[in-house]
Amino acid sequence: MNHKQKPKLLVFIDYFLPGYKAGGPIKSVNNIITSLSPNFDFDIITSDRDLGDKLPYQNIEFNSWISKDKYSIIYLNKKDVTKWLKKHFKENYYHACYFNSLYAKEFTLKPLLFFNKLNTPPKLILAPRGMLGKGAIDAKPSFLPIKPIKKKSFLLLSHVTGFFKHVTWHTTNKLEKQDVIDYFGSKSNIKIASNISINKVNRKEIVKIKDELKLVFFSRISPKKNLLYTLELLKNIPNVSLTIYGSIEEDIYWNRCIDFIQANNINADYKGEVIPADVNSILSNYHFFILPTLHENYGHVITEALTAGCGLIISDKTPWRNLSSKKIGWDLDLKNQEKIIETIKYCLAIDQDEYNIIRNNCYNFVEQEINSTKEIEDTIKLFIDNES
Repeated sequence: MNHKQKPKLLVFIDYFLPGYKAGGPIKSVNNIITSLSPNFDFDIITSDRDLGDKLPYQNIEFNSWISKDKYSIIYLNKKDVTKWLKKHFKENYYHACYFNSLYAKEFTLKPLLFFNKLNTPPKLILAPRGMLGKGAIDAKPSFLPIKPIKKKSFLLLSHVTGFFKHVTWHTTNKLEKQDVIDYFGSKSNIKIASNISINKVNRKEIVKIKDELKLVFFSRISPKKNLLYTLELLKNIPNVSLTIYGSIEEDIYWNRCIDFIQANNINADYKGEVIPADVNSILSNYHFFILPTLHENYGHVITEALTAGCGLIISDKTPWRNLSSKKIGWDLDLKNQEKIIETIKYCLAIDQDEYNIIRNNCYNFVEQEINSTKEIEDTIKLFIDNES
C-alpha cells in the first residue's frame, strides 16, 4: 500500500443516509465518518431503502459507487450484497471492515462468513449496538414470545462454532463489554470507545407554567422503547400532554398504545416521523424528554434531547446515570412506577425559574461533557493494528 494514502475502511450498515428510521446506528456511523475522515477513507455498503420501506429510495443511483464529501457509498438490494462483495473484494484492499449489527443476515452474518473463509481477512470490527443487553435480548412483541429464545439460541450457536472468533468487538462502555464477555467469553477481543457525539447547542427559552407540563417521547415505537409503559404512567396525572414522534416499528404494539390512549382519555398526540435536520428544533419546544427504555447502549436521542434543552426522565437501563446529581433529569428504576410518577408530578409543579435552571444545565452539560475529543481518539484506536 502507498504509505501516503489513508487506510481504507469498508463499512457495512443495514440503513444509512438519506434513511433515518433506524435511528441511532445511522447517527453513530455518520459521526464516526465525519470525525475520522481526516484519518481514514470510508466506503459504505448499505441497503437501497430505509427501515420498513417496501420501495427503494427515489433519485438515487443503485449498484454503483457514489462519491460524497467524506465517504463513498453504494446502495444495494439486500439479496445482492454477498454476490457483490465477493467480486469487489478481489479487486480492492481494505485495512478493516466495520459491521453495525449483530443479527443482520445480509450486512453482517453473510459477509462475516465470507471473510471467515479467507486465509488473510482484513481486520473485522463489530459494533453490537446494544443488542447484547439484557433488555434488548428479552424485549419481545407480546404476539411473538419466541423471539428472545431465537436470539439466545443464535448467540449460543455462534459462540460454540466460533463464528465471531476473528472479530474485534466495539463496545461503548463497560456494561456492554461485560455483555460480550457473558455471551462470548473473556478471551474475546474487546475495545471500548464511546459513541462520538456532534451536538450544536442553540439555546432557546420556552414558557413553563406551574401545573402544566409538555412531555415528548421521541423514538421508534416498539416494546423495547416502552411507549405503553409511558402511557400507563400518565394515566392518572392531569395537565400533562405527551407528544409522540417516531417510526412505528410494530403495528400490533402501536395499536395497543392507541387503545390505551383512547380508553384512558390520555392527552397524547402522535406526530409521525421526523427527518434528522428537524430534530433539534422540534425537541426544543418541550419541557422534558421521557424514555423508559428497556435498554440502550448509548442513546443518541438522549444527547439530542439534552442539546435541545429537554430535561430527561429516562430509565436506568442506559449509560446516562446519576442525572439528578447533575440536575439535568432523572434515571429511574422501571420497577418503581410510584417514583417515576412522583418525578413527573414534580416536573409538573415546577415554575419558570426552577425550569430555567434545569434547561440551562442541559445546555451546559452538552457543551462541557458530551462534545469531547476522547471518544474520537478511542475510536481511531479501534481501527489501528496495535491491540490494547
